[in-house]
Amino acid sequence: MQRTILRAVILVMALTTVSASAFAQESPAMMGEKADNGRHWLVGEMKMGYYSGVGFHMSATAQDFARGFPFAVRVGLGYSRVDSGDEWAARRIFIDNNRNGTARSDAHVWDVRMDLIYPIKLLQLERSQLYFGPRRSDFDAFFEYIGGAETFSVISKQWGLGGGLESAFALSPVVDMVFTLGADYYFKSTLSGHDTYYRPDGDHTHPIADYTYADADKAIAQPDVLTRLMVGLAYHF
Repeated sequence: MQRTILRAVILVMALTTVSASAFAQESPAMMGEKADNGRHWLVGEMKMGYYSGVGFHMSATAQDFARGFPFAVRVGLGYSRVDSGDEWAARRIFIDNNRNGTARSDAHVWDVRMDLIYPIKLLQLERSQLYFGPRRSDFDAFFEYIGGAETFSVISKQWGLGGGLESAFALSPVVDMVFTLGADYYFKSTLSGHDTYYRPDGDHTHPIADYTYADADKAIAQPDVLTRLMVGLAYHF
């Protein structure tokens, strides 16, 4: 009797295992959970830290959404307070040579990014990944000369490329702590302020005196290489 029951249990377990294996092979990852520790295929992230200034990034990542596709895909939006540049050089190049007033300035960058993400094993960090992709930035520097009756902004919109490395550590079944290190390179673009435009190809509009794009680029701290060092949380939906 006991042998009969044992045989029945073994048979049921075998049938269950076969059925589960067949279901796993037939069900695409996007229909449920990720194969890695049962995590879902959509991940939302919020990171804060340094991006050539104090900043934050928000993103959404789709992973294991296509059978055989080796990359996860992430889209994100970021903001950072950055250096504006040389206040007096900016005034000379975009307005005039007056030096009256007390100079004050600030600047920020909004960026939109897309990354392809590839998992790797880094030393003993099993959940690490490389990421790379295109960038788009919106740089805005504001200059004010208190007592000098002058204010203006210089803006630049640039395309770029970037990449980096990040590692995740599980805090719960659906929440990770994430560390990321990377850098983005932005290509030179038009610098516009007041009614003056300096373009990389030399086709300027209303340039001041004999100033060139090189002069404007030196005076204004538009993004070139921005270093990224951030920590945050990721939630697996």
